[in-house]
Amino acid sequence: MKVLIVDDSRGIRFKLKRYMEELGHEVVGEASNGLEALDLVQKTQPDLVTLDIVMPEMDGLTALRRLVETNRDVKVVMVTSASTLANTLDARAAGAVGFLIKPFDKSKVAKVLSEITQSQTKISA
Repeated sequence: MKVLIVDDSRGIRFKLKRYMEELGHEVVGEASNGLEALDLVQKTQPDLVTLDIVMPEMDGLTALRRLVETNRDVKVVMVTSASTLANTLDARAAGAVGFLIKPFDKSKVAKVLSEITQSQTKISA
């Protein structure tokens, strides 16, 4: 799977990239805010975007809404340390397919990716 990682923390991007690659996925780009993400999605055509909720320039929920308007096939996993019921409901309603709560480890990343793959298999079957 081709993955675009979006987070304003360089450390989180580094960690996610390492985990994604160790799990056999190709990281096609990194962005530090929602505006950069929208541009990179057009350029890299990822299958999956990991999207932090709280970022400068454009937050993750706004970026998510814009992403799904123009790229219906891309799957988005929200990554956040600010997990509230309101954020979760807003993100699900806007089209997020999963959540990764900070701090996370490789097994949590693998679990979220597995859940996405399983739900996609059920849809196409």
